Amino acid sequence: MTKVAAEYGVTGTALKKTCDRHKIPTPERGYWAKLQHGKPVRKMPLPRLADTHLSQICILGGVEERLPEEVRQAKARVRHRLEELAASVPNAASAASETHAAEAAVLNATRRAIYKARPDEEGFVAARGRGVVPLKIAPPSIERGLQVLSRFLVLAETQGFRPQVADNGLDLVVDGESVAFGLEERPGKGPHAPTAVELKRRDENHRLGNSSTPWQKHDNAPSGRLAIFIRANSYSGLRRTYSDRKARALEDILPTVLAGFAEHAALIKEQRRADEERERQWREAEARRSRAEAFKAREQQRLAFADAIHEQLAQRAKLTAVLSHLESATGDEARRLGPMLAWVRRRLHQMDALISPLFLDISATFAKIDFEDPPADDEIEGSGGYFSYSPSVELQLWSIDEEKGLATSRTDLQWAVEAGLVPDLKAESADVPGDKQ
Repeated sequence: MTKVAAEYGVTGTALKKTCDRHKIPTPERGYWAKLQHGKPVRKMPLPRLADTHLSQICILGGVEERLPEEVRQAKARVRHRLEELAASVPNAASAASETHAAEAAVLNATRRAIYKARPDEEGFVAARGRGVVPLKIAPPSIERGLQVLSRFLVLAETQGFRPQVADNGLDLVVDGESVAFGLEERPGKGPHAPTAVELKRRDENHRLGNSSTPWQKHDNAPSGRLAIFIRANSYSGLRRTYSDRKARALEDILPTVLAGFAEHAALIKEQRRADEERERQWREAEARRSRAEAFKAREQQRLAFADAIHEQLAQRAKLTAVLSHLESATGDEARRLGPMLAWVRRRLHQMDALISPLFLDISATFAKIDFEDPPADDEIEGSGGYFSYSPSVELQLWSIDEEKGLATSRTDLQWAVEAGLVPDLKAESADVPGDKQ
């Protein structure tokens, strides 16, 4: 169990609990030792699962195994540099931190704010504000807390990290990333001292036969244990709190704290890079989708234009057959069919103009139908979106002014009149003599 658990980045106990939860039998204690010495062992078969939800097992492993490589390396690099600093100049970091220059320059606002604050019911004072390190601490621990912050910032400067004033605190800029942090005193538990009101309520309860006490047994009280907490990367699994322990003080683990800051800064950078990559992929996918939609719309317009041409060609073939039949008539029959022949010929003449290369090109341009595919970038940038206007796809007759380079659409009647195929109403009106006076 220990060897297999290590492969998944969990403890043997965690793997045993996972197996129990999914009804997977595990070797009993001493199984492998008995097997090694040839003693009989019992091997439990894998039972059938009644609950299908237990058939899939998800083991996440430790946080370190799931972190990007760059994040792990950032933490290791800072640790290595601090170890080299300590080896080259023994006690260099602690000696440098004895100076209070950093406190005078950066922690002045924090000192003023914390000494102006008033203790709350539990005996803590709190300070927040622009350029103020967020603090929650008991008055007796204020000086030690400021010294811890001073030493920490001096140590950070040895690695090129610098404090930066923020609207709601004082951040530490690590490798170009701002990491917010604060310092607080861990609350301890002390016996509750009942107030006069609580004692009176207890006596009333006793008279009513209720022996319970109307107050909690313990109160939160200052413990003297300080902690630096990092206000970044919530729910990431990274360590965010470094506090005093029985075996060592917070001052002794400041290099570890600084390495933790580097780890958080690297994760912030990696998350932003991942967000930018997701944004880039989304933009590319959106560009592909827009291009596909534009291509589909363009193809539909082209097919509609081709259908309009085909319809005219089909009608022309039909009228040509009719014309051939009518032209076969002779004599008196041909004379009676004269107007019909004239109409069919006029109609064919109009169709020939309608599907002529010049008119087709003008009609396609007017309907914004381009049969040449644009470059991909121009196609996306020129897309009008859902509200772009496209004229209807239809073949039209045109009157062309070559001097001005203009083409004006004409109705069937207007074009026929201008082409001299149909008499002009104005000309006919001019031929009619006026009333005599």
